[in-house]
Amino acid sequence: MLDARPASAHAQLLGSDPRADSTVSTQLDEITLTFNELVRGNFSTVVVTGPDGDRHGTGQPRAIDKRVHLPVQPVRSGGYRVAYRVVSADGHPFEGQFRFTVTLPPGEEPAPAPGDSGSATGAADAALAAGATTEETGSGTGWWRAGAIPLGAVLVTAGFFLVRRGRRTSGR
Repeated sequence: MLDARPASAHAQLLGSDPRADSTVSTQLDEITLTFNELVRGNFSTVVVTGPDGDRHGTGQPRAIDKRVHLPVQPVRSGGYRVAYRVVSADGHPFEGQFRFTVTLPPGEEPAPAPGDSGSATGAADAALAAGATTEETGSGTGWWRAGAIPLGAVLVTAGFFLVRRGRRTSGR
């Protein structure tokens, strides 16, 4: 008997730690994203933005099988946004974002490090954060298709005219 469920050909976020829209009451040391298929670690980007607008991830995301791990600096109470962009094993990019809240007991609030604003973001992080704000969750293919489709059409048209011109020239 055939199964009537639609097939999914791209990576999908199955879950996270902390979970989307959850409230955490203990200190975090990493964010973990779990996908339905293997992801390419060297192409993964994860940005954790705190209530102060600063980044709270430390180091690079690490992909192990279907999970991506990002170490985080001690977090304070408030709302956090996790924006991610990963490339699945088949080469398709996938991005999305989710939010969670941290509510720590008063004695467990970390003191801010002197001179550490955590806001040193690279161009890739800024682009990811900007792109992820347009789509709360789901596939992130829309933003690049907007430019790729017209560019592809221009390249195909140019190729057509070059081939046509080459045939006309060689026929003389």
